[in-house]
Amino acid sequence: MKKIVQRTLGLLLSLVLLGAACAFGTQAAGTATKTCTCGEIPRVYVPGIGDSPLYLHYGTPEQAEVGVIDTEGLKTQILPIVKNVVAGHGWEKAGGALAALVNGLLGHLRVDGQGKSVLPISAHAIFDKAQDHRQKHDYRFDYDWRLDPMQNAVQLNQFIKEVMAGTGHKQVILRADSEGSLIAMAYFAQFGAGCIEHFIANVGAFNGLTLIGELFTGNVEIGYRQVMEYLRQLGHYYGPDDGFMAMFAPLADLLDSTGMAIPLVFALRQLIVKPQDTLYAEALVPLCGQWPALWGFVPDEYYEDAKAFMFGSDPKYKDFIKLIDNFHYKAGPGMADKIIAGINKKIKVSIIAAYGNAPMPFTLKSGYDTDGLIDTARESCGAATAGVGRTFPEGYRQRINDGHNHVSADRRIDASTCLLPDQTWFYKDTVHFFGGHGALVDFLARSKKQPTVFDSPEFPQFMTRLPGGTVIATVPEEPAAPVRVGASIWNFFGASGQAIINMN
Repeated sequence: MKKIVQRTLGLLLSLVLLGAACAFGTQAAGTATKTCTCGEIPRVYVPGIGDSPLYLHYGTPEQAEVGVIDTEGLKTQILPIVKNVVAGHGWEKAGGALAALVNGLLGHLRVDGQGKSVLPISAHAIFDKAQDHRQKHDYRFDYDWRLDPMQNAVQLNQFIKEVMAGTGHKQVILRADSEGSLIAMAYFAQFGAGCIEHFIANVGAFNGLTLIGELFTGNVEIGYRQVMEYLRQLGHYYGPDDGFMAMFAPLADLLDSTGMAIPLVFALRQLIVKPQDTLYAEALVPLCGQWPALWGFVPDEYYEDAKAFMFGSDPKYKDFIKLIDNFHYKAGPGMADKIIAGINKKIKVSIIAAYGNAPMPFTLKSGYDTDGLIDTARESCGAATAGVGRTFPEGYRQRINDGHNHVSADRRIDASTCLLPDQTWFYKDTVHFFGGHGALVDFLARSKKQPTVFDSPEFPQFMTRLPGGTVIATVPEEPAAPVRVGASIWNFFGASGQAIINMN
């Protein structure tokens, strides 16, 4: 009888506890999924390469933030380069020291043949439950920017679900900068656009970079014209209050007109171009070539040649190639326009690009407009550009007549050829690293309908950043006249100087 009573009481107690648990669970679930009607859609921000902090031994007492550059490596490796050059031991030995420098600076970020970090380094996106999205809209998705975009997109999907559950919203605005656009493409390819209300691509790398395509196919060169273009634009890489950097344009003119730039270009060629076989074999291939994310920057037209150049038929890269192929052929350059066109039928899409800057001078590819890193034509999904420092001819007519004007007032950009010409904005004289597009992003995010370049006089299709940071509508201008090179320095360097000047 005593056992029956005990079992009955135990059963009753269990039912009470179960009922309480169910009631609590219902209440908790109701709280988590309660719809928010504040009208402020939360924004998930996916930053670019190097912008997410990486941690060594995350979650342990030894946890420490890891820098992109190992400064100790700089201290220990820079001296051998100088010694080899000064002692006249040859540029090949200097090249070996330079390869050691690259490994010293970035070796801690090495990734293995499976696409995994060699050291226990990782990044972590943490949803801040205490944040009131009505006051602070952005939820930052931090990720390991070295690794596979497809896997990072899986983590982005989990983060977006946390944000929706935590804020009570059924959708989020997804803003992606630079490499973040690769993660966005991988996300859309795997999970669709059902959880996204508006996709905003800011200077996106989703169509790759000509610079990376050239470097990954071994086309390394230092050309005189490229260096001069770059020096004249270098001031744009820094904030509007940095007066020192503004001196680079007149300095470049002075070096060019006197011919004193020739020894500079000559030294760069000797240091970087001459020992490039050593650099690739000892540093670029085993280090940077094994970052899966960097392969997302290789344009489609370069991709197969790049794999052949970097890896050849080495069987140890078999699994790694499968990894990068999976992203490239599902969400990488060559697929991005198709993905964007597809989601544009379902959700709002806005694209921000920039122009007015010369490409980095490490290949003979020159003259095309960039934001200082990414091709303007690629990040805008197809804009036609006159070329850095150049204009379309007087009387130029846009290539596609859609009833709207899509030619910039300075006649440098024809946006009629863009995938989404009415939904693509351009900033002149802003650069990839210092975008300053926050006001436009905020305008786009608050738009109740699909925003277009005709909606606001404050945000026309073409804008220019002035010294000091003020942004105005782009106005007409004429390209600067080329500066002639001083003949005396030409003669001093003889055939070598002439060859450098004649480079494309």
